[in-house]
Amino acid sequence: MFEEWTAETNRYVQKHIDRRMFQPIAAELDAYIQELSILYTAVLYENGVIDDHGEDTDADFDEDDLLEAMLSRFIQAHPADEEQELLYASLIDAYLTLVEEASEDG
Repeated sequence: MFEEWTAETNRYVQKHIDRRMFQPIAAELDAYIQELSILYTAVLYENGVIDDHGEDTDADFDEDDLLEAMLSRFIQAHPADEEQELLYASLIDAYLTLVEEASEDG
């Protein structure tokens, strides 16, 4: 449903993310970024922030709630210890920051 946006966003995030911060998951990083794009659009869609076409609905959704929802789903798919959960939270935070930058650039 959001393939073009996802592909563009993935390219932007993969190009701009500080990979040094994520050395423990370096081998999985690009796949994780793709997975986060799917989670991102799913959470926004389910909470009415975007419509069926990916258009903004002007619904308000707190960024902390977005991060928590994405992290919860990500950890369900990738069980982790507390240290790794913190790394995943940092990854999602960096992802969200870069998504915002990409939307401002675009």
